[in-house]
Amino acid sequence: MKIQTVRQERAAQKDAILAARKDIKRQGHSVVKSHYMVLVFLTLVMVLFGTEFQYATSGWNTNPQVGGESSFTGDQTAEAVPGESSDKPAEDGSAIPSGSVNTLTDRSSVFSELITDLIGDTLYNSIRKSENKLEAYQEEKTIPALGRSEGVLAQLVNMVSSGNLLTRLAESVLSITHSGKAAAAILILLSFLFYGAIFVFLKNVYSAVLRRVFLQARVYERISVSDVTHFHDVRKWFRASVTMLVEYFYESLWGLTIVGGVVKYFSYYAVPYIVAENPSLNARTAITLSRRMMYGHKWELAKFLFTMAGWYVLSVVTFGISDLAYGIAYRLSCGTEFYARIREDAVSRGVEGTELLSDRYLFEKADRILLYETYFEVVDEITDIHEKQVELSGWRKKCAEWLGIWFGSAAEKKAYDEQENRSFSIEGYKECMEGKAYPQWLNPLWRKEKAGLKTFSFLRSYSVWTLSLLFIAFAFTGWIWEVALHFIQTGEWVNRGTLHGPWLPIYGTGGVIVMVLCTRFRKKPILEFAAAVILCGIIEYFTGFFLEVVYHQRWWSYEGYFLNLHGRICAEGLLVFGVGCCAVVYLLAPMFDSLISRIRQKTVITAAVVLAVVFGIDLVYSTGNPNTAEGAASAVAAEKQPSSPLYKIAVTVQSQTPEMAKNAISGVVVCSPDANLYGIMDFSQLNP
Repeated sequence: MKIQTVRQERAAQKDAILAARKDIKRQGHSVVKSHYMVLVFLTLVMVLFGTEFQYATSGWNTNPQVGGESSFTGDQTAEAVPGESSDKPAEDGSAIPSGSVNTLTDRSSVFSELITDLIGDTLYNSIRKSENKLEAYQEEKTIPALGRSEGVLAQLVNMVSSGNLLTRLAESVLSITHSGKAAAAILILLSFLFYGAIFVFLKNVYSAVLRRVFLQARVYERISVSDVTHFHDVRKWFRASVTMLVEYFYESLWGLTIVGGVVKYFSYYAVPYIVAENPSLNARTAITLSRRMMYGHKWELAKFLFTMAGWYVLSVVTFGISDLAYGIAYRLSCGTEFYARIREDAVSRGVEGTELLSDRYLFEKADRILLYETYFEVVDEITDIHEKQVELSGWRKKCAEWLGIWFGSAAEKKAYDEQENRSFSIEGYKECMEGKAYPQWLNPLWRKEKAGLKTFSFLRSYSVWTLSLLFIAFAFTGWIWEVALHFIQTGEWVNRGTLHGPWLPIYGTGGVIVMVLCTRFRKKPILEFAAAVILCGIIEYFTGFFLEVVYHQRWWSYEGYFLNLHGRICAEGLLVFGVGCCAVVYLLAPMFDSLISRIRQKTVITAAVVLAVVFGIDLVYSTGNPNTAEGAASAVAAEKQPSSPLYKIAVTVQSQTPEMAKNAISGVVVCSPDANLYGIMDFSQLNP
């Protein structure tokens, strides 16, 4: 009977353990499903940082090979200068090998060579090599969209990939120290401090940062990427970073003993979660508490992790894609649920030190009454907004909400804008008050003086007259920018654009369209930026295409810029437009609207009408007589204009060299060395 009873108890215990594992996995899947986009994005950032799960991309090697190809694997050990073969000697007599390398390996090699040259007082060798590479990158014939001969972005890419940026830094340090050995020591120290700071304050501590987000995700319906700033919000980022560094150091030392490394992995398993809950703890306290909490649970955790082995196999089969898309987030979610149960058991058993785990509402929702008492300012704000609510209906409501265009009195507009901004200010607090998001104000480490409602002013609607004036302001600002930029680059003053007046309509159109069509994205700056980049890209591309087709001329060209499309748009320009549009939407336009609101409406209307008439006259005149001043526009290749009188001539000389074309025809076309026609010139002005 006793034997049978023992067997029954063991069977029941085994069933309970299996049921608990299934429940943990079920809960883990539910959490990832509810917060999929945020959790997968944050785990992807962790992999890119190299914090954990680096194996997910260990088989990837997307470094470009000779000819622009790429592969997942490769053991190349040297980097080729584009356009040069392996047997081509450098100026210093050393051969420049062909091939491609792993990026980190190549950077390490370049740095090592640089330090060697500094110590040997032969820095000129590294400078010459980097300049040769830089020149080769600029002259490299590649896909037009990946041009590397023009623009700030292309220059930055070239300088980094060629090592020129590093050699310039070394040259600057050497000019100060006048000693190669001293300069080498300073560079090594700076490199150590730079990479050490990244490791300690970003890469290593991110493990605890991410665990906190997962802890919040298992309890609350709302989480966001901004939750990763919790340690900063409670002024404990430095303490958390030091604690995680000490834990990493201890675990690394134990890893040298093999068996000890495995045991301590499970002993220190709870450290990131403990830091996530209470980042004010010092390293010794956090590690000791983890050991106590994991006592009796290490083997249980080992068996649980073994049940996840299938995900590792799937990751290998799918080259890590399954992990990046779901597996890592799922395993972290399950691990978080496992820790929550370990914590609950430790607290119930009264394990020494668990009283320091004081963030109660990270594991359970607060009582509704407590939330209302804590967020009483939000309650008062909601009540006040409701009492002063401005009601809109019909087409006026649609225009205000969807397009940001206001039709009505100035006083009513002011009240409506204030209402919208106040409502947006309390959205996050309202979710906390309702128990949908983590109640930050109930955190024991929260700074009480920081508890208060934020105010915003960028959520507003604009009248037609204000938008008209903004259009002119944007167009004029764009004209100033283009003229100044051209003057800085060439030293010549040129009236840029197709019109004759001081305005560029593409800037005005782009600015107003972004303000109108992206109204619904204003509450989410990242989406606003992305939408602005896309809209500006579409407008600029098709405007350039239209001008080329109608006038057979180009008023701008991004050929040679990194990541350009047919020379009409490029990544560098679009990023500038995106930042500029965000500055307009969130800062400049609200300031301009506030300024306009102080002026009499009749004066505003008169100014808008007068400027619109002047602009319209210039637009009509320039339609038939566009501005073609020298430097403002350039001719489009004859071969791209089938209707052009030069097309037939271009076809006949397309296969000829520039010299043959010049001798055959005077004042017609010019060819590039590879026989692609790209412009129109007067050869009669050239000396024979």
